[in-house]
Amino acid sequence: MFEKEEKKLTDFRKKYEDVSIPVEALDLAIMNGFKKAKHTKKTRFKKWGYACVATFIFFGAFFTTIRISPAFASYIASIPGMEGIVELISHDKGKLAAISNEYYQEVGVSEKKNGVQLTIDGAIADENGIVLFYSLKPEKKYEWMGIDKVNLKNLDGEELNQASLSYGPPFIPENSSTYNGMIEYFFKEPYDAQDFQLDLTLEADGYSQELSMPFSLKENIKAAKQLPINKDVTMEGQKVTFIRAEIYPLRTALHIKRDPNNTKKILNFDDLRLVDENGEIWSKISNGISGSRISDDEEIVYLQSNYFNEPKELYLEFNKIQAIDKDEAELVVDIERERIIKQPKGNSINPQVSVSGNDLIFSMRTKEEFSYFMFNTPKDREGNDLDSYAFSTSNIGDEDNPTYEQRINIQNLHSVKGPISFELSFYPSWIVGSEKIKIK
Repeated sequence: MFEKEEKKLTDFRKKYEDVSIPVEALDLAIMNGFKKAKHTKKTRFKKWGYACVATFIFFGAFFTTIRISPAFASYIASIPGMEGIVELISHDKGKLAAISNEYYQEVGVSEKKNGVQLTIDGAIADENGIVLFYSLKPEKKYEWMGIDKVNLKNLDGEELNQASLSYGPPFIPENSSTYNGMIEYFFKEPYDAQDFQLDLTLEADGYSQELSMPFSLKENIKAAKQLPINKDVTMEGQKVTFIRAEIYPLRTALHIKRDPNNTKKILNFDDLRLVDENGEIWSKISNGISGSRISDDEEIVYLQSNYFNEPKELYLEFNKIQAIDKDEAELVVDIERERIIKQPKGNSINPQVSVSGNDLIFSMRTKEEFSYFMFNTPKDREGNDLDSYAFSTSNIGDEDNPTYEQRINIQNLHSVKGPISFELSFYPSWIVGSEKIKIK
């Protein structure tokens, strides 16, 4: 009865089983890879926010033990476009669990202009965020199609207290002419609005159309689960404190403080994960906003949600932390000579940079795969923030000799006087260990 739906999920499993996965400590199977696409995922975030630019694929129990229940299969089959939605979130166990627990709201609002129909199919929402699933159905075939200039506001026009907004290029499922896409919108504080307006621009080859679509969310949203931790961990002399976890249906927010007396600047917890008593893993958010920075010594890291699971025991585990000496955590570029005049020791980044229009382009060689965008907001010689609108990273080498090209677009780059400085957000330098903290 549900052969079509079960085959779709089984195909997901086979796709991952066919990939060669390196085995790391504690047998955590992780493969880091690039998502090369004509149109880069776009992310808007406040000054203290950051996003993981590359796409990571984490292999968890969902894909090795796919068994679709008749109830779940019936639920998928009953909702238009659900196959495309499931494929969009196949990398995120928390969102998959939300759908399997029927925590998904149908919206079904459509508008058609100039031969393209946009439908807001549905949403998953919690106290701090909304994930919208949409579909695009053009009357004729385009080489590519996407959305831009996305904004969400109250139906009365009031701007929402936005923390982050991210969206990527939609995709066309096999044997379909309809594009499926996803918009993730998170708030700085819990919200109480139910009636919204989505503004965006549809774009394709020779096509551009602005749309404003009102819609409502009718279902009640579930409250977050609070899990206090308050435990210290020291790795290679660097101390961090895990304060608490807030578990929402969409993601888990893990509050972390660094000891200000640390000698190194801690940049990123590469393999941070939640693990239950059976070894099931909930990894970091891999295709979207991976964290937000509260201050120099405090941040929130976002993990996949285990909201709909009730483990008897729950552990926080990690083995690698990106970290760099504090006096080396800055890169400075002489824009006129197109050369780096300050960078961390080792000169992993090619001292020669290049300028193409408003793009500043770096290249870097590493011994292992490193698919993070390294830099934070660029600053001029007076320390003022420069407007930057887009960034990207791509591997221009090969698997054995990775060489990464990183681009950042800076408004009116050629008019900037003096050196440009960047605070490093990510860098291929690690401290390692084997940490396991019981939090439940």
